[in-house]
Amino acid sequence: MSFFRSLNDDQPKDWLRDYLDQGILPSNNGYTGIGALKNSDVLTALSILASDVSRFSLLQIKESDDSILDDDTITYLLNKKINNHMSARDWKFAMMVNAILTGNAYTRIIRDPLPYSRTAGKPIELEFFPPSQVTINYYDNPTDGRHYYYTFSPVDGREQFDLEPEDVIHFKFFTDDGIVGRSPLLSLGDEMGLQKSGVNTLSKFFKNGMKGGILSLKGSRLSKEARKKARAEFEFAQSDAGNGPIVVDDTQNYQPLEIDTSVLNLINSNNWSTNQIAKAMRIPAYKLGINNPNQSVTQLNAGYIMFDLPFYLQAISSEFQMKLLSDKERHKFRIEFDTRKETARAVQELTALEEHNVLTPNEIRAELGKKPDKDSKDMDRYQSTLNTVFMDKKEEYQENNKTQLKGGDDNGKNGTKSDTNGSQDS
Repeated sequence: MSFFRSLNDDQPKDWLRDYLDQGILPSNNGYTGIGALKNSDVLTALSILASDVSRFSLLQIKESDDSILDDDTITYLLNKKINNHMSARDWKFAMMVNAILTGNAYTRIIRDPLPYSRTAGKPIELEFFPPSQVTINYYDNPTDGRHYYYTFSPVDGREQFDLEPEDVIHFKFFTDDGIVGRSPLLSLGDEMGLQKSGVNTLSKFFKNGMKGGILSLKGSRLSKEARKKARAEFEFAQSDAGNGPIVVDDTQNYQPLEIDTSVLNLINSNNWSTNQIAKAMRIPAYKLGINNPNQSVTQLNAGYIMFDLPFYLQAISSEFQMKLLSDKERHKFRIEFDTRKETARAVQELTALEEHNVLTPNEIRAELGKKPDKDSKDMDRYQSTLNTVFMDKKEEYQENNKTQLKGGDDNGKNGTKSDTNGSQDS
């Protein structure tokens, strides 16, 4: 990253403040960037989010019939290996960590340069860069206004280079201009500061709370220097006492200070800041150790995956579609996270939809995260029971069977009626 700017640079005037706020440059508050990981709630919340995003596979799905494209270079990069030295799981985890801590995460897209190759122009590798090695710059185009581009400054000896937005995967979950992301930790300075103050208070209590007290010397009027000397001599004399008894003579009177433990209990049981961190990071508070008496863990987890986690998943899948697919491909395919095993409906509900001709058996398998059964063509047909029939078929059947008598009415042949003894009437 270049920190020195020319006078003609079009960068915003507050670029240094932006870098400090985003945690790209170290600042004194420690509430963004790597320093925020000193807070255990932030570390836990970030670990949960990064792990959840990393564990879900990405699928390339056909828009025409919602079928899954099995073998594709893009899904291999996103799910298996992005390059020769980094797995897809570690890459997604690192991208999530940086995007939340600093507001932005960057990856270079390396495309196939061979013009006559089958994969010409398509992504063949991805290269992760820390936010400290990437700068967003701007330039003005007389025809269509302001544009932006990315400047990469590798620390491995390579020269600085620029890339257009279509060649950079950029994770940003909150942005006010569509270009630069903002960290959610920027809103948690007070909460994290309150937690830090509470921990410091508890630490001081357990470190010094047992030693506090009042030492009175009978029959003496001490100056400032004498009081200081008496305190030092008393502490030295009792330094080896540990948790044993404190020994004083008849000229001294020692009285331990009483600590109001209700204040310590309040600090120890205060969950407000933890709740605020969970809310800003969009995860259930129970994942940070706070119990919710009104809902079960199953309900909370289902709500988290269906309503909270998509805040991150949709931003990521949208970025992949924009940067990894061509315009022609975007009309045919979409990229989605495979969360079906976590969000699939109950089997009983899916079976009912099958019986009412809403889903085919293979569509049910897809809902459950299983591959379609292609060996049987009947798996793609709507199925029904003999207890249901279309209304027009029902009316047609009744019309065609008007003359058919109920059993026991006219069982004789040639219009004769049989009695119970088997005799016939003419």
